[in-house]
Amino acid sequence: MVELEPTPYKTDLWNTFFDSQVIELFVIYTERKNWSPDGGHNYQKWPVNRHAHSMMEGRGVAGALQSAFFVAKKIVEGKADLIYIAGYVHLATVVALICSLIFRKRFVMHSDEFNNGRPQGRFALFKWGFREVLRKASFRFGEAVLVCGRRGLETALVAGCGEEKIRDFPYVIDVDRLRTDAPEVVPAECARDVSGDATIIFFSGRMIPRKGLPTLLAALSGKPIDRKWVLWIEGDGPELDQYKALARELGVSYRCRFLGFCQYDIHSWLIRSSEIVVVPSLIDTWGIIVDEGLQLGKTVISSDATGSGYDRILNGQNGFLFPAGDADSLSDLLDGLIDDASRRALIGTAALAIGRNIGPADNLATLARIMKIRDEHAGRPLRSAL
Repeated sequence: MVELEPTPYKTDLWNTFFDSQVIELFVIYTERKNWSPDGGHNYQKWPVNRHAHSMMEGRGVAGALQSAFFVAKKIVEGKADLIYIAGYVHLATVVALICSLIFRKRFVMHSDEFNNGRPQGRFALFKWGFREVLRKASFRFGEAVLVCGRRGLETALVAGCGEEKIRDFPYVIDVDRLRTDAPEVVPAECARDVSGDATIIFFSGRMIPRKGLPTLLAALSGKPIDRKWVLWIEGDGPELDQYKALARELGVSYRCRFLGFCQYDIHSWLIRSSEIVVVPSLIDTWGIIVDEGLQLGKTVISSDATGSGYDRILNGQNGFLFPAGDADSLSDLLDGLIDDASRRALIGTAALAIGRNIGPADNLATLARIMKIRDEHAGRPLRSAL
């Protein structure tokens, strides 16, 4: 498995593969974290990691070259039955695809969705040509193209991939872990909120423009002072101070809890303890928080620009969708939910029962089907997510 940065939900997925004893795997994490200025993630704690893996630093030009060389060496010298490659834009994953194509290795390529726009800036024509050649070769010679949900499927078709090769392989969560994670310490102000009577609204995301936090703050700013709500804001990034200033300017800072980046066990407690999960992204190819909220039976409100919301939410039935950036529409939805616990309960119950709640075992079955692995006990192919 040629991966990018490690995350708790990737750990859950590959642990499920290891525990199945159906697939023996080795995961190469090509970068310890996302090193871009707005990367945001700073994991210091992890779920128990049971699968074999190697962690590359992947920082800077030297780190990227080191990761790419390590990946190439493993692919060329190894005897894997299948190589999973997470993406096609990072140096290590590009090298993985090229090596797999040249040395005729069986491989699958995974992409949330495909960017079908023309590259901009210097060398745009070269970048576009190289991308198209690499993608078309991967579509033709790869065993399958793995995507995240309906938007991934739609963009893969536009990119020129045959429908027969496309498989749904979304980011998934271990809901049992989410329900049982027990942090030693939780934010004191949040613990006080839980013991109070205010409705708890939860936002989790990087402090960058495309995650849409200003839309949520604006949607809440016009609420009457007697409405009982608090907003938990989990995440870090370059716009943090600006968003704190915006909350003050809008007169809602006393109801906002800016929590910074939280480790995975605190994150689990926060989303479990909240009542409304809002994902107001302006652009988001997936958004794992939608899946987490739905599978925990929360009332989830997502923008229509969030891939997981577009894929998982049946508007008004198991959650709500609103036009990305439309603070008035989001405000109207919140108006009907903040003081209505019974409506939230109905939506939460539907979230558990309606739609496609896909877990790590479903992704295992999908990849096993591609590899034509059979369940030796039942004598039939493992159940696929499709």
